[in-house]
Amino acid sequence: MKVVFNIARAELRYFFFSPIAWFVLILFLMSSAGIIMGNLSDMALQQDTMIELQGKLFQGFLNAPLTRMVIGKGLDTVLMIFFLFIPLLTMGVINREYSAGTIKLLHSSPVRTRQIILGKFLGVYTFVCLMILVFLGVLAVLTVSIQQVEVLHILSMVLGFFLLAAMYVAIGMFISSLTSYPIVAGIGTFVVLILFTSLKLLFQGTDYVRDVTYFLSSSGRVETLLAGLITTRDLIYFFSIIALFIIFTIIKTKSVTESKSWRVSGLRYLLAFSITVVILVVTSLQGMIGYWDVTRSKTNTLHENTQAVIKQLDGSPLKVTLYTNLLGYNLLSGLPNARNSYLWDFWARYRRFYHNIEFNYVYYYDVNDGDSSIYRVYPGKSLDEIAEKYAEMNRTDLALFKKPAEIRSLIDLESEPKGLLMQVEYKGKKTFLRTYMDPEIFPSERHVSGSLLRLLNDTTPTFKFLTGHYERSPLKFGEREYGGHTINKGSRNALINMGLNFDTISSLGATTFRPGDVLVVSDPKTTLDKSIIYSVKQYIDKGGNAMFYAEPGKQFIMNPILNHVGVNADEGTIVKVNSQDMPHKFVGLISKTGTDMADEQPFFFFRNGIIKACKVAITGASVLSYTDTTGFKVEQITTLPNNVNTWVERGVLVVDSAAPTFNPAEGDYRKEAPYPVGLQLTRHIGHKLQKVIISSDADMMSAAKSDGGDYGNAFYSYTVDNKFPVYHNFKVPTDIWLTIKKGPAQTLKMVLQYVLPALILLAGIVILIRRKRK
Repeated sequence: MKVVFNIARAELRYFFFSPIAWFVLILFLMSSAGIIMGNLSDMALQQDTMIELQGKLFQGFLNAPLTRMVIGKGLDTVLMIFFLFIPLLTMGVINREYSAGTIKLLHSSPVRTRQIILGKFLGVYTFVCLMILVFLGVLAVLTVSIQQVEVLHILSMVLGFFLLAAMYVAIGMFISSLTSYPIVAGIGTFVVLILFTSLKLLFQGTDYVRDVTYFLSSSGRVETLLAGLITTRDLIYFFSIIALFIIFTIIKTKSVTESKSWRVSGLRYLLAFSITVVILVVTSLQGMIGYWDVTRSKTNTLHENTQAVIKQLDGSPLKVTLYTNLLGYNLLSGLPNARNSYLWDFWARYRRFYHNIEFNYVYYYDVNDGDSSIYRVYPGKSLDEIAEKYAEMNRTDLALFKKPAEIRSLIDLESEPKGLLMQVEYKGKKTFLRTYMDPEIFPSERHVSGSLLRLLNDTTPTFKFLTGHYERSPLKFGEREYGGHTINKGSRNALINMGLNFDTISSLGATTFRPGDVLVVSDPKTTLDKSIIYSVKQYIDKGGNAMFYAEPGKQFIMNPILNHVGVNADEGTIVKVNSQDMPHKFVGLISKTGTDMADEQPFFFFRNGIIKACKVAITGASVLSYTDTTGFKVEQITTLPNNVNTWVERGVLVVDSAAPTFNPAEGDYRKEAPYPVGLQLTRHIGHKLQKVIISSDADMMSAAKSDGGDYGNAFYSYTVDNKFPVYHNFKVPTDIWLTIKKGPAQTLKMVLQYVLPALILLAGIVILIRRKRK
């Protein structure tokens, strides 16, 4: 090792006497400091401005971790600078020995070839590490400028820099050994680095070869470390590629001194390459990968709620079949050339916690019965002719795709949108996992968890909406209906995609409800039959959970049911006179009791101080009065604050004319307390906690009013004991304050970007002049 260190020291000395090395060091510091310190300066300016505008009301950069916003935001650009500079340092490492003739002295000396190459690698890499250490000085300033900065996350980023630099140096050295022209070596290094980045895009449509190119690609490796996730897969990749190119350089350098056939060197190259590929493939197998998520909120790891669902699987195979329709949406994400992205970008997070997942792929083309839209777009063409052109446009083989008759004999997809779709099977039970027409495309944790719960549970909770009296429906998509957030399979926010079912019933029989089902009566417009009212009362008396929605002007329809639980929808309509909208429209406040019902994201943000209040849009509501004589504990969940412009209008209300006026003679009245328009009722029946939700406005849950506003799915979650949907709110970040003002931040930027490089430039000039004199 002494020889290796001596060669490394000589190589490092060469860089300190090289104008190009000093140029690279100074330019790298100026550019990297400008980018990173520019982020700090911008955020400091924003913080000071918000404090001046809001004072104590400004509570920091809530839900925006500054470790990522300030440090991580510019690191991709800094890595690009690295990509540009390192080839300038490595382009003459080996070939200058040939051009100067010193390579003969090295070979004739008692020094092994591997010692020469290792020494030179160590010398170049040491100089690059010095560049990184200078950059770390900038990061140190940022670290003390952020309160509760994520130190481990920063160390993960730094580790990525060191590993990527070592890989670049190893590649540059090998290219330098291939040619005697430094400029050619520099350009060749750029080409190879670009190739390594884009390898994951090559031959992805070819079986077996796709895995080789994907595992050899450097794309995404350092980005994982920058995101705060350290995996053995990525670490072994960097070490393997570094070792591979050092070995390649040794083989090339040694071949110059040997009189053996080129086939010997070729076999050596092939052997080293083959071993590397085997190592990369084996260490990428699920069960062979170790993970360490160093982020404070564990954002690179499945949420603990999702992990709890996966733990319920007993190790039996989980079979996932991807159905790709040539004529459907999200086609490009399902083609063979996207298979590795599908496995590693989407499923890897789940395979980390459950290894026994089997993947199958089915390609087909078909349209739903009665859907003539594609024929209108391409008139006179058959479906086979259209499919042939689609395959040609997307550069895929039509022979891969099953014809409509074939796919229909295999599976019934008629009830599903004909797009990219997954079917998940576990112990003989099957369910669908859908993709969506948005930038994210693939489902999120809540969808995967909901699908797994469908497979794990004997029955799935069903919300059964009473029908037959012109009620709001979960199966319709009008602006007053509920279908948008219930059964819309194409919507990421629809509950059917998160494990819940919906149906309508015209009567309540003895076998209508299974355990876990919930009754919903939403705004009937005709009088309910006595038998229906009696059946609903019996359902409540037996402890069934329910949701009831009333509307002003039709209180008499719902009151026979509401009175049974001690609640009454009082006559009249609450009005709030304002110059911006109709008087029966206002914003209801959600109480703390309401926000405790579920882990909807607005509620989560409210509990963690990120937002100050949770609200819901109300369109026409009446006061809900209540007593506690029925055994229910009644709590207000939605209210309207009282003020001089708010009252209960008991007279004739015309909402699209002149503003109403307060008239006690017509029975109008005001309340001193807030006006309750939403209630939560609970009582214990045996070992069960019965839950009833009552709202005097049914529009709040309609599509026209954003499907419940901040409530979202809270009513549904609460009435099924928060088993569905599976929420995954990660911890709120704490690194939300800067410790530095805008003035000092700008000064530091100037010092690190200009003054420090100037001092280094001065030191470099002195060293180079003294060297020249000697």
